[in-house]
Amino acid sequence: MTVELLIDKFLRYLKQERGYSDYTVEAYQSDVRQFLDFYAEYSNTVPVEISEVNKIGIRHFLGMLSESGLEMSSISRKLASLKAFFKFLARQGYISGNPAVMVKSPKTKKHLPVVLSEEQVSKVMEIPDAISFVGLRNRLILELLYSTGIRLGELISLNIGDVNFNKMTICVFGKGSKERIVPFGKKVKTALDNYLKIRQTVLGSVTLESPLLVSTRDRRIARQTVQKAVGKLLEEVSEQEHLSPHVLRHSFASHLLDHGADLNAVKDLLGHNSLSTTQLYTHIQIGKIKEVYKQAHPHAE
Repeated sequence: MTVELLIDKFLRYLKQERGYSDYTVEAYQSDVRQFLDFYAEYSNTVPVEISEVNKIGIRHFLGMLSESGLEMSSISRKLASLKAFFKFLARQGYISGNPAVMVKSPKTKKHLPVVLSEEQVSKVMEIPDAISFVGLRNRLILELLYSTGIRLGELISLNIGDVNFNKMTICVFGKGSKERIVPFGKKVKTALDNYLKIRQTVLGSVTLESPLLVSTRDRRIARQTVQKAVGKLLEEVSEQEHLSPHVLRHSFASHLLDHGADLNAVKDLLGHNSLSTTQLYTHIQIGKIKEVYKQAHPHAE
């Protein structure tokens, strides 16, 4: 079986059996193809014979990525893609073993999430205009990301029917197509009402199957459109780096904990599989406590 067919089978498995999003599947595809292109040159073999791939070649690939200046977190992700690819091939009997299984991931520095202050969040919510279709849509995007903590991919995939206006909840399909119910408050309700009203005026009526967030051409909004719009808005209230839609998810979790929310409840709202992932936000709280201590206690210095 050709390499292309093996890749296609792997990608179908990710999408159909694991329920991964198109964006995630594309990332796996890109990582696997990048490695195979490297290995073809490394082994001087075209096309690559999958059964001949070994852990030494994979380590050389990781070394090449490191020398090119790629961040360790990105290198770890690419290795995870290769491990998943070769694990699939081994399970299906296409190769005798997984050559990536014994390759260790590079140690990565743990960076604390970028978080906005509550004042910054209040300011950014007021920036989009409250008159135009795009302005009201962007207000809704900001409110949904911050008030529910949903991921960018989850936001984009929402349909009108996923919103329960009476119970004020949203049905979200997270990683691996896992379903969870997320509540929202009055500000999201107002933003929804205003957006849907102008959307119907500008673009016409909708059905329960219609995408919730759309472009001016009435198509489901693109990931890049949200990233660009939200990043630009966040830059107006913060000078921090890496300002993306995910910053509002981080802020959602951090502000909940600031106001005494239970860590397990925050875990469920975020859709995390493990509590250890959610515990990253407790480090932010410790940092704030230390800052208060340094500023207020006479013996802090």
